[in-house]
Amino acid sequence: MPRLLHSWLLLAFLPACSSDAEPLASLDPEGSPASAERSDEFDDPSSRSRWRLWHEVADLEPRHDLLDIAQTHPGMLTVRPKAGGWFGGEEGPLLYTMIQGDFLVETWVSASKIGDPSVPPDEQYNSAGLLVRDPVHGEGRANWIMLNVGRQEGTRVATEGKTTVNSVSSLELTDGPREGRLRICRRGSTFVLARQMEGEGEFTVTQRYERSDLPADLQVGLVATAWNSATPQPDRSRTPDIEGTFDYVRFSVPGSDADCTGPS
Repeated sequence: MPRLLHSWLLLAFLPACSSDAEPLASLDPEGSPASAERSDEFDDPSSRSRWRLWHEVADLEPRHDLLDIAQTHPGMLTVRPKAGGWFGGEEGPLLYTMIQGDFLVETWVSASKIGDPSVPPDEQYNSAGLLVRDPVHGEGRANWIMLNVGRQEGTRVATEGKTTVNSVSSLELTDGPREGRLRICRRGSTFVLARQMEGEGEFTVTQRYERSDLPADLQVGLVATAWNSATPQPDRSRTPDIEGTFDYVRFSVPGSDADCTGPS
């Protein structure tokens, strides 16, 4: 399968530091180890209480127009993001939990056009998927990894692997269907991104990132993006047309590198 490497550099200037500058702090509790008990099949609307929603934690305006469990679509988490999303220092909706140490997180996700679930969104960089993030962040200090699927640049439908270091994002696209299974697997400082999209017989690695800067405790969760643009700035004048639907999210601890792409 062909890969398309497309790196964007978003310039992020750190403010001048002084000895009396306030240190950054996490708004989250300590993480706990990954386990099957942390998983969610999205069959019960009440399971929403088990999750943290970033804009609520940070007391920000909502990043979504719709987010619910087993209401819009039975057995699914449904997310319709506002214009904007995950690139550089920008943020979109993030439903997450705090995970400590090594983990394997998997979801089945579909990126569809609102009103027509049989086709991908029309707008550029309208996608849904997984994200892991350092809970300590601020201006010029966004550090995270994402794997998503949807409409990407131009007419391309693809998965997108993205690593962001101090608010500078680099991404890589891999062509394929608009729905399927995505994984992010952490073993120490190594993060393996893998996919098994509809029609693919097994998981394949799309990206591998070395991130020794990321701490033991990470925000791990589900995201959607509606960038509406192929530039480093989102186009908020355009109406997003993505509906991200997630069938489940499952957690485990990988015992070996092979577990990152092995059968569920």
